[in-house]
Amino acid sequence: MLNRRILSLWFPRLGADRLVRRGRVPPDTPIVVIGGRNGAQVITSLCPLAEAAGLRLGQGLRDAMAICPRLASYPAAPREDAALLTALRRWAGQFTPWTAEEAPDALMLDLTGCIHLFGGEHELTTAIADGCTGLGMNARIGLADTPGAAWALARYGGQMQAPAHNGDAIDQ
Repeated sequence: MLNRRILSLWFPRLGADRLVRRGRVPPDTPIVVIGGRNGAQVITSLCPLAEAAGLRLGQGLRDAMAICPRLASYPAAPREDAALLTALRRWAGQFTPWTAEEAPDALMLDLTGCIHLFGGEHELTTAIADGCTGLGMNARIGLADTPGAAWALARYGGQMQAPAHNGDAIDQ
């Protein structure tokens, strides 16, 4: 019997990656996506340059502009982000027929029975990571035998776990 293997593919910079992919922003410009939270404008997505400049998710726009005067800010576009996530789900279908969107910024792929077609877990996760990079997407991958463990590894662990060893990677 095959061990169930679930891959969580998280796009922590989905909104910023969408803007960069469209080529609307010069490559050396730090960018953030701004959304409303409790009546304030806060960063909901940022590119690696903005993070390197000291900005973080949830930070207010005024504070961010004070830290990084060259900052370019764009309004959140949930519909466009959702359309991109749908396109990414279709793209992920080349690895498994069992894909699902985990809105607003992730996919779940059931790789059970598909891994051997790509030469093993390492080769398959490398192909997925390389594909994301080729698409201009920053992605984090978690691979485990349950959806919850895969989700947690993508966001907090940054590694894949051997079957039936999820608890070893998650501090309890």
